[in-house]
Amino acid sequence: MGQGTRAVPTSEGTASEQGTAPAQRAGSRLPESALAAIREAFADEVNERLPRLRAAAAGLDPDLLRDALRDVHTLGSSAYVVGEDDAARTARAAEAVLLEERPLEEFVTLVQDLDRRLAGWLR
Repeated sequence: MGQGTRAVPTSEGTASEQGTAPAQRAGSRLPESALAAIREAFADEVNERLPRLRAAAAGLDPDLLRDALRDVHTLGSSAYVVGEDDAARTARAAEAVLLEERPLEEFVTLVQDLDRRLAGWLR
């Protein structure tokens, strides 16, 4: 920025922040204790939902797939919050397969990818 000018905040952040991911900008405003609690909640969610998604992908049971729709939707949203954007996009893609009734082989592949992307969150 030039001398005598200041950053004007916008919905996308200030000009100096616009290259920064939204989760990083938001995270920089939260106390570390709040960030730790958010990460812990996400880890709990991954540990609860990912095994169910694996079971749904392995068995392709209609009841499990109904629950899987909720699980991939929730994981997709939560993954964005903690900055796991690739995992979030993968979860959203798996959700789209189920909503659009596309071939379930796509769902299986996406769950395997999601499993790989979220492996670091498993306990």
